[in-house]
Order: sequence, then C-alpha cells, then structure tokens
Amino acid sequence: MRLEFWLIIGLLAACDSGEKPTVGLGERASISRESAEGFRLLQQGRPGEALALLQRAAEKDSASMEVHYNMGVAHTHLKEYAKAIAAFGRAVKLAPENPGAHFALGIALGVEHRQRDAAEHFEKAAALAPDRAEYHFRLGEARQALGEVEEALAAFAAAIRVDSTHVDAHFLRAGLLASSNRPEEAEQGYRRAIELDSRRADILWELGQVYMQQCQYPQAAEVLRSALELEPRNTHALYLLSQVYLLSGQPDERAEVLSIFQRLSAAQRHFKQGALYAERGAID
Repeated sequence: MRLEFWLIIGLLAACDSGEKPTVGLGERASISRESAEGFRLLQQGRPGEALALLQRAAEKDSASMEVHYNMGVAHTHLKEYAKAIAAFGRAVKLAPENPGAHFALGIALGVEHRQRDAAEHFEKAAALAPDRAEYHFRLGEARQALGEVEEALAAFAAAIRVDSTHVDAHFLRAGLLASSNRPEEAEQGYRRAIELDSRRADILWELGQVYMQQCQYPQAAEVLRSALELEPRNTHALYLLSQVYLLSGQPDERAEVLSIFQRLSAAQRHFKQGALYAERGAID
C-alpha cells in the first residue's frame, strides 16, 4: 500500500448502515455521543483516546456497525492490524451491504499480506459501489499481487472507466501490459499517466524501459533524461540511461552516466551499512 493506511480509512467516514437501535433512547444518545467524539479524536490524530471511547460505546451496544468501523480505524492508526481486521470484520457482519466496510477490511487484510481475502472484499465493495474508482483500483492491486494478470488488468480498466484521471490505475495497468509483452498498449498507458502527472520519475523510467525493449533508443534516452531532471539521484534511471548509451553506441555519454551511477550506488551502500551499524549500536 502506497498511502498511509489509517489515512485511507480515515477519509471514509462510516455511512448510514441502516442499523436499528437495540438499546434505550437515552443510552443510544450516549453511544452516539461517544462514537461521534471518538471519530473527532481520530480526525485529530488521537487514536488511543478515540479507541477508549469507542470501546465503551461497543460495550453498551455491540451491534453498532459505526462503532466497530471506527474502532478499526483507531486500531489501524495504532498499527494494530490484527485487531483492525477483527473490528472491520465485525462491521462487515453487521452491515454486509456497506461497501465502505468491505473496502476497509480489504485494506487491512492487504496490510497483513492476505491478498486473496483482501481481493474478495475489494470485489464485493466494487460490486456494491461500482462508481468508486478506488475500489476497482485496490482490487487490481490485490489481483496483481496474486499474479492474476488478466483480472488485474480488468480491474484497473474498470477504475479508469470510472475515473479517467486515476494516474496510478494507468501506471500499474501499463506496467502489467509491458510485462505481458504488449509494448504498444503499455506505451499508451504510460503516456496517459505522464499527461496526468508529469512529475512522476517512476513513470518516465518505466516508459524508458518499454522503449529499450523495442530498441527505440532515442525515445528511451529522452524520457530517461526527463526522469533524471526530476530526480538527479535516481539510480534506476541512471543505470537504464547508461545501458541505452551502450546499446546505441555512445561510449562517452555512457562513461559519464555510469560514473555518476557508480558513485551514487557506492554512497547508498555506505549509508545503508552505516544505518545498520547504528541500529546494532542502539540494540546493544
């Protein structure tokens, strides 16, 4: 998951689940206040306090979908993912027709590397709310992680149909097309993603790889240089550009780029080694 998980879920306030009161009106009002205050604390980045309130609300009414959903948000923010899965799972049982609950559970399962289960809930969310591009997109990510290429392509395409400006759907779909030996379609996908966000070096250097596979070295060099204008220390782009110069018979340009690549790679190795020593020192 590229986005901070708690933020993804926090943006999805539990909608009306159609739940029916199972307690008296006075106590129900108390539960609602605790739930609302808990959600407010979540928005303020105070998940521990929020969780305490929400747990009290759940003790009074264990059949409140909203309370369990927000407990899942709190557990997620606290990186208690197993507890988040349990809370979101309870929310799904209480409101099986709520797409947001399925989506939240899918995200939590994905964080725990349970992609098969995550895909099941993303698929349900997308079926219940087909106008939500993010539901289709997350289904595509889960299918991709499972190696289900055609299913992932279909899910990303569905996300794009709903929202043609979804950059990551274009990007990941293009990557799958490239790995499936469909370079022309991949190029179109990368180009569309670049139109939507021209500041993404990762899109540019992946497009460069597609051009390299087709022996289109001038085009590859152009997009790789553009990637390096955005991220001069990007070793992926530097290495690929050095290979382009090698394959296109430009030894002087290759030597210059390769020198920069080797220098940066050495610096990164030293940094990682230093970080490892520092970590060991902290442990000792």
